[in-house]
Amino acid sequence: MRLVIRSVYNNNSVLVEIGEKKQAIISGKGIGFRKRPGDTISATSANNILYLEDDRIKKHFATLLKDVPIDIVVTAFKAIDMAKHTYHYSVLNYIYVTLTDHIFQMYKHLMNGKYQPSMVPDIHERYPTEYAIGKAVLRMINQNLNVHFPDAEIKNIALHFINAKGVDPEQVPTDNLSSSVNRIVKQVFEAYDIKRNLTNQNYFDRLMIHLQYLVERVQTKSLDDHTLNRNIEQDFRRLYPKSYEISGKICDQLESSLRISLNENERVYFIIHIQRLIQENENTNA
Repeated sequence: MRLVIRSVYNNNSVLVEIGEKKQAIISGKGIGFRKRPGDTISATSANNILYLEDDRIKKHFATLLKDVPIDIVVTAFKAIDMAKHTYHYSVLNYIYVTLTDHIFQMYKHLMNGKYQPSMVPDIHERYPTEYAIGKAVLRMINQNLNVHFPDAEIKNIALHFINAKGVDPEQVPTDNLSSSVNRIVKQVFEAYDIKRNLTNQNYFDRLMIHLQYLVERVQTKSLDDHTLNRNIEQDFRRLYPKSYEISGKICDQLESSLRISLNENERVYFIIHIQRLIQENENTNA
């Protein structure tokens, strides 16, 4: 079977068209060498294939490629697809952005000798499936990227899947909703002198994506209904008091202004996002 190349990412990765309106990332040694859009390649030349299942995923992939190396994007996307199919785990599509960015940031820290395991409490007893997914994903990351992240990274990956659990509704967040959420967050951040900059922009954008999908899940009544261990919330409050305070104010204002109700799980997820954001912000100002 011959596949038509639509884009060449590097010597080992290309975007191909498979049938009508279907696309996939094909990777294999030398598969893109001296190839151009419109050329064809044999399907037997591929070592791996990653299907881009819908328009949102295609858009996420194209956006991420502007800043993230192709091998990291492909690894993250394949890991998410593995979780979907092997563990029958449904996730919102924004995890393609958040998990990819997380892996990229951790990879850069590891390569620069600045990697430090996070202080996220242990969650394997409360979330055995997500922890198992995190363990399998970490194995894929270490193998595909030829790195060695410690097992402490499993719980961080697991949290991404806990956070993104759900089924995407057909409609996307509206412009009015996006504007309201952005305005609320900006007001709270201004009070704490938190600004988007070159250092923290990835964490800032990740938080904004989380906010948009969070409100959408509230509207479609698809929030995570599992109850986090109470000790986790207490640990976060003790470890990250500033993030706890900021997330509380954002959640309170979202509930008041948008007339929604957020459960404790969502508040904990905010703490994680905000802690990473303000930590990068403080490192920049240091």
